[in-house]
Amino acid sequence: MAKKEIGFNEAMNGIEQILKNIEEGEPDIDRLSEDVRKAAELIKICRRRLRETGEKIDGIMEELR
Repeated sequence: MAKKEIGFNEAMNGIEQILKNIEEGEPDIDRLSEDVRKAAELIKICRRRLRETGEKIDGIMEELR
C-alpha cells in the first residue's frame, strides 16, 4: 500500500509540535535524533510544496502576459 503524501499544513504542524516538545523541557536524548530526522523530512516536504506552488503561480502569471 502506498504511503499517503502529507500536505503543507500537516507538515508545518508536525514541525511545530517537534519544536514545542524540544522547547518545553529536556529533550529525550534517545528520541532526539529521530525527532530531528522527522523534522528534516517535514521541512523537505514544505520546501517541495512551496517550490511546486511557486512554479504553478509562475505558469499562471505567464499565461496572463
